[in-house]
Amino acid sequence: MWQSEIEELEKRKVFANQLGGQQNIDRQHANQKMTVRERINAISDKNSFRERGQLAGVATYKDGKLEHVVPCPFVMGTATISGQRVAVHGDDFTVKGASVGRLYKAKGAYFVKMARSLKLPVIRLIEGAGGSIKEILEIGYTELPSSGDECVQDRVDIMSEVPVVSAGFGSVAGLGALYMVQSHFSVMVKEKSHVFVGGPPLVKAANMGSNITKEELGGYKLHTRLTGVVDNAAEDEADALDQVKAFLSYLPSNVWQMPKRKLPVDDSPDRMEEILVSEIPKNVKKAYNMRKILKAILDKGSVFEIGKYQGRSQITALARINGYPVGVLANDPNILGGSFNHDVAEKFQRFIDMCDTFHLPIVNFVDQPGFTIGMKSELYGTIRKGVRASFAIVQATIPLAVFYLRKCFGVAGAAQKSGSRLSWRYAWPSAVFGNIPVEGGVYAAHRKEIEASDDPDAYLKTLQDEYREVTSPFKTAEVFGLEDIIDPRETRPILCDWVEMAYEIEQHHLGIKRRGIRC
Repeated sequence: MWQSEIEELEKRKVFANQLGGQQNIDRQHANQKMTVRERINAISDKNSFRERGQLAGVATYKDGKLEHVVPCPFVMGTATISGQRVAVHGDDFTVKGASVGRLYKAKGAYFVKMARSLKLPVIRLIEGAGGSIKEILEIGYTELPSSGDECVQDRVDIMSEVPVVSAGFGSVAGLGALYMVQSHFSVMVKEKSHVFVGGPPLVKAANMGSNITKEELGGYKLHTRLTGVVDNAAEDEADALDQVKAFLSYLPSNVWQMPKRKLPVDDSPDRMEEILVSEIPKNVKKAYNMRKILKAILDKGSVFEIGKYQGRSQITALARINGYPVGVLANDPNILGGSFNHDVAEKFQRFIDMCDTFHLPIVNFVDQPGFTIGMKSELYGTIRKGVRASFAIVQATIPLAVFYLRKCFGVAGAAQKSGSRLSWRYAWPSAVFGNIPVEGGVYAAHRKEIEASDDPDAYLKTLQDEYREVTSPFKTAEVFGLEDIIDPRETRPILCDWVEMAYEIEQHHLGIKRRGIRC
């Protein structure tokens, strides 16, 4: 009885699956890019994608019969990744460059409401040029600008409820650029993806003939190394999708769940690496390899670094301890001595907020000499940015373990632990800390008498040696100013014990944190 309707349904599905036509699909492949459906299939478990809104598009009719449908360039639905259910949306660049129109916005509004209602992680596979002026001729009027969909509040609130991940595969402008930023993790493909508010044609028009390339305006070197607009760069599309999967593997599906422990654990909780005793040099002016230390302590092969090339004096990573996902903070003494620079502030803040939101206990390996000093530091307002970032660790309620490996000085040093909450703190014998380092502090405090002495260098050394006698961490431990000093080799066994306690505590605080995430 309904055979003709069933045939029309199948015909409409064929149009949807043909995307923007074979010619445009071939062009996509010629540029070494997947189509939107290929990307969704590549990231999803086999046959797990269940599409919503497949029939939405612009139809043409002849004599009352359907001739063709240009599908909406917003493809969405649910899928599973390694068994974890997710909500996934992808831009179809083969249809008008995935330009944002009324259908795109309507499906976008439904998508975020669906993900929020079902409490599913959100994956956005983005390749779109933003809005198109051509639409005003089609609809006959102009619209007031909006933030991209009918559910702005949903899109803001969802950031405090489920993981949101975005991957850029080509030109990403306007609303797509907003999506890239409004994420807990973002990745872009090197030399294929470009993220900007407006592309080169708009820049040229606004600047009266100024010529600039896509790579200069919004390439990966700019955004993953300088601006921090995007977290990571990928070698190709497959790498980008793998990074999305990796990131999600550390997080729960939503804030009403705890992150899942990965079993079996192929690493002993009692492993004690000899390298930890010798890696940090006694000369505090000499650097060392912090990442080597992290690998010796955390579960083997579990470190997933985020924003490696931006704010480089601060390492932020996800990892596992005895199978349990954790957030990792560490200072890199090879970059500005590990100091807290202006570009560290946002990276530090966003990472802590993300871990706190999704119940990831944090381990902080501290070698913090203080805020970066100098003219550039003052020009960029390092102190304001740094103090604002320090609020994140004070406001976070997630369990925190702090290991003082070497330096910890001043306001930036104080920002390495929580304020009034109980901190699980340990120091290695190499730790030195205080309000100001001996090397610079002694000269600042005794400048007049040093310069007035017969041998300023010798007198300065005498004073520094005198001060160093009281900077031993053992003297601080004597008065219970520090709870414990440990053999560095004991760090992993201690953490494997701590992480179980941390998970037991945090599971009683599931749900939305009082302070929403700062995007």
